Amino acid sequence: MPRRLANLALLGAVTTLLVSGVVAWLLPDTGAATLYGAHRVAGVALVLALVWKYAIARRSLRRRGVRGTGVWIGIVTAALTIVAAGLGLLWTVGLVSFDRPLAYSALNLHVIAGLGLALVIVAHVLVRGESRPALATLASRRTALRALGLLAASFALSAVFDQIGVAKRATGSRHAGSFTGNAFPVTIWSFDSVPTIDVETWRLRIRTPSAPPAELSYADLGALPRHEASVVLDCTGGWWSEQVWSGVSLKDVLARSPVGEMATRVEVISVTGHRWTFDRSEVEQAMLATHVGGAPLTAQHGYPVRLVVPSLRGFLWIKWVGEVVAA
Repeated sequence: MPRRLANLALLGAVTTLLVSGVVAWLLPDTGAATLYGAHRVAGVALVLALVWKYAIARRSLRRRGVRGTGVWIGIVTAALTIVAAGLGLLWTVGLVSFDRPLAYSALNLHVIAGLGLALVIVAHVLVRGESRPALATLASRRTALRALGLLAASFALSAVFDQIGVAKRATGSRHAGSFTGNAFPVTIWSFDSVPTIDVETWRLRIRTPSAPPAELSYADLGALPRHEASVVLDCTGGWWSEQVWSGVSLKDVLARSPVGEMATRVEVISVTGHRWTFDRSEVEQAMLATHVGGAPLTAQHGYPVRLVVPSLRGFLWIKWVGEVVAA
């Protein structure tokens, strides 16, 4: 395969992996299925294109040695590619998981390596970007056949890996036990420490642009209509667990503010500062949960209140909710 075609194949695969991986986090499960499939196919394409890239890089190193900034950027790029692709493959076939071989999820390490790879590739392209041969010279029948062959092989091998891989959701997450109350895994976004909250003084603040803030105590929440639902928590750390959550509807909480019911966007803020803004349609079924499996939430799982948003990924389920802003 021509050098530039191999480089373009790698660049296209990495770009697809980055976009599909990040965007899929933000979409409901039903809207991200195509992106999950594209991510798997692009991952296989990346590994296959590396076969050609290896031969190209070996010839380049023999000719140039290891001198020069561009060479070292290329070496770092190769190392991150091997880590990211290797962990993705090992995860797919079940040799690593969210709790082995390290306490820290191998899928998180895969994501970190992938994001690092994207940054290094930008530097690599700036330092060693090619202007020759022109792209028009690649537009040949042989080039098209090679590209189609790479794509077909990527689809075929992706289907094979799906068959031999261990059971998991479309997101790649593994089952971590269901209907176990507070016994499901603990993952904390942004490495926040678990806050100590005095429920007697804790207040849920509801803010809107054109009305004075409203505040609800834990007892006030208990006086609102109770809701219970069995909902899957799918964590970006690579695990999922279905639990029975109970608490109050976010819509009922918004109704305690004069203009909250008319809000089109809702921001939920943790006492730690973790926050996310949702379209109103995304949180129509959302719950501010106080209990799981019939027991109060533990501090690690968000006591006294955490957000539960069916179909959205776990990092959007804000823990230790302290404020809701409606706009």
